[in-house]
Amino acid sequence: MKIAADTNVLISMLLWGKSLEQLFTLVNRRQIILCFSPETIDELIRVVNYSNMKKQAQKLKINTDALLDKLLAASAIYYPDTNVNIIKDDPSDNRLLETAYAAQAEYIISGDRHLTQLKQFRNIPIVRPALFLQIFNRKK
Repeated sequence: MKIAADTNVLISMLLWGKSLEQLFTLVNRRQIILCFSPETIDELIRVVNYSNMKKQAQKLKINTDALLDKLLAASAIYYPDTNVNIIKDDPSDNRLLETAYAAQAEYIISGDRHLTQLKQFRNIPIVRPALFLQIFNRKK
């Protein structure tokens, strides 16, 4: 199953994780494939390197570089050929939509209200992480 996940979900999964631990496990077991584009990877790396993120990683004794390497190794990279400009307030959210469409993802996972208000993008459901995990567990 291919999914595109918003940076805020991935950061929560990596650094604040208990409620999203299953999501990380699914990625590592390759039961789901995270879909990225070069732009969404750049955003993830940029956010992981914010000072408050670095402090959280140090507190948890997490090597973020190794963790990102592991995450990206279990993911797929797509190169969108469609430009989207639906979300004016947060243009980086448009990059996620482009990536999901290019990957033909089955779900977009986000907690961002700009995205969740859309409910879907080109027939790809946009769901919160907890709902995605419920859906995934029902399909097993």
